[in-house]
Amino acid sequence: MQGKILSPQLISGDDGKRYEYDKNDVINLGNKDLALLTGSQVEFLSFDKRVAKSIYIIAENLNVSSILSADSIRSARLKALWGIGLLFFNFILYIGLLFVNFIQDIWQNIGHIIIIVSFVLYSMAIYSVSKAAASKSLFINYIISVIISFLGIFFVYMLAPSGASDMNAVLSLGTMIALILAIYLYKIHDELAGLSGSSLFLWAFWIFVVSVPFCFLLIMSLGFFVFFLPGFVGLIMAWVLLFIAWWRFGKVEKR
Repeated sequence: MQGKILSPQLISGDDGKRYEYDKNDVINLGNKDLALLTGSQVEFLSFDKRVAKSIYIIAENLNVSSILSADSIRSARLKALWGIGLLFFNFILYIGLLFVNFIQDIWQNIGHIIIIVSFVLYSMAIYSVSKAAASKSLFINYIISVIISFLGIFFVYMLAPSGASDMNAVLSLGTMIALILAIYLYKIHDELAGLSGSSLFLWAFWIFVVSVPFCFLLIMSLGFFVFFLPGFVGLIMAWVLLFIAWWRFGKVEKR
């Protein structure tokens, strides 16, 4: 009999009936994630009216909807890779457009959309990992880090343009917020390193932490290449390591 996968536990048969099944009965599943195969066509045997056995996938249907909705490590990896890739693409183009002023304004609007899409995809990836790993802290720490980031940007921008004579107060506030944010970012990457068994998550974090101050000093000084080059190279290294870490994230390691 033929049918279609409705979920990791349910098949809709061509006879109009629904059959429960176990993933161990899918003969050619291999390393594929059932959560991403919703809608795939299968052949199976049934010795009663509600259970499918000897299931064989004859036509995969890997679609965007199943990737975004699935709470699995494979789904999380794909969402994270797309999020990181889009953000990196936007960063490289933005740096290049600093020298091409006549299209900078046009790209900024597109860049904002890319940043939002990247943020949403990466947030979904973190949520999927927390669900797959049954972690109570990962997504909570991530949400806290996002809130701290937005509050930091809000307060610094509110104080800086106000004509405050004491710029040291603004810098002190920004530094304090950055340190608190760094603590939560460390917790996130430390847990990802533990869940994945890859220390690259922590390496990416530390390189990022070292590189950001160089980029900040670029803004606050005239020594463009003195601070820009190490900060720029460091950010690229951090992105590459984070991309590789997510690429290798195949399953949750036992802790």
